[in-house]
Amino acid sequence: MFPGQGAQTVGMGKALYQAFATVRNTFEQASDLSGINLSKICFEGPRQTLNATENTQPAIFTVSLAIYALLAEAGIKPQWAAGHSLGELSALTAAGALHMDQGLQLVCTRGQLMANAFTNRDGTMAAIENLDASALSSLIKQVEGQVWIANFNAPGQIVVSGAPQALEQLSTLAKIAGGRITRLAVSGAFHTPMLAAASASFSKLVATINITAPDFPVIGNVQANPLTTVELVREELNNQMCSSVYWTQSMALLSKIQDGCFIEVGPGKILKGLLLRNVRQAQCWITETPKDIEMLLKNLGLACTGQ
Repeated sequence: MFPGQGAQTVGMGKALYQAFATVRNTFEQASDLSGINLSKICFEGPRQTLNATENTQPAIFTVSLAIYALLAEAGIKPQWAAGHSLGELSALTAAGALHMDQGLQLVCTRGQLMANAFTNRDGTMAAIENLDASALSSLIKQVEGQVWIANFNAPGQIVVSGAPQALEQLSTLAKIAGGRITRLAVSGAFHTPMLAAASASFSKLVATINITAPDFPVIGNVQANPLTTVELVREELNNQMCSSVYWTQSMALLSKIQDGCFIEVGPGKILKGLLLRNVRQAQCWITETPKDIEMLLKNLGLACTGQ
């Protein structure tokens, strides 16, 4: 599982970079391709710079792909993959549907387009807990203004996205209904129709990219279905930016077809937390530090060769 925006923290990937040549090589490759000093942004920040969407997205993508390269070198072969929002591009690159340089090009462009979409207008997001989708949808109908469900993350946790005033009105209604609201540190209303122009520009770039069939299925965000062909991958990339992320449904599908362990490939452990809310008995490993990698590989009977 590959995390998306929100998983970033200053210092992410630094210990792995210091410990493993494979991680260092991936960072250097990504920095050369993107023209961004990704090790400096990831390791030193400052937080405001890292949290800028145009930097956050290539930074998380690079950390995730560096960790994946390390795991692949040790002999881990995924049966399935899923990526949350931005993480879907990491997953598709790991699966071979996108070459590293193409995946990074898409991620950098995606981040820039999403940042530019809110240069002259405001957008924001919030997580709402303790209300189900039906109840929340009813409340949204009572709001004057633009607000949508952006992410179906887990039972009892849904992310909404839209104009600040509309979101403030929805938050008030949700509190009255027993919901708990947490504002997210993002710079726009992502996964909404407010990104329609950005999505159209992104689709023009997608049309020029040489996509191949994934080496293993990636569960798509838009419909929570396996992406197994070039056509499905391209359609997903064209629609994902403006569509809701159906993570709850994706985890439900994976729990039915996946009988092994889950691995969160990237910074943090947000997806592990969401997985355990969706699939209580799931076994999930994180990969933030060399110790995490060591424990994972030891459990799987593998040795790390990327030093």
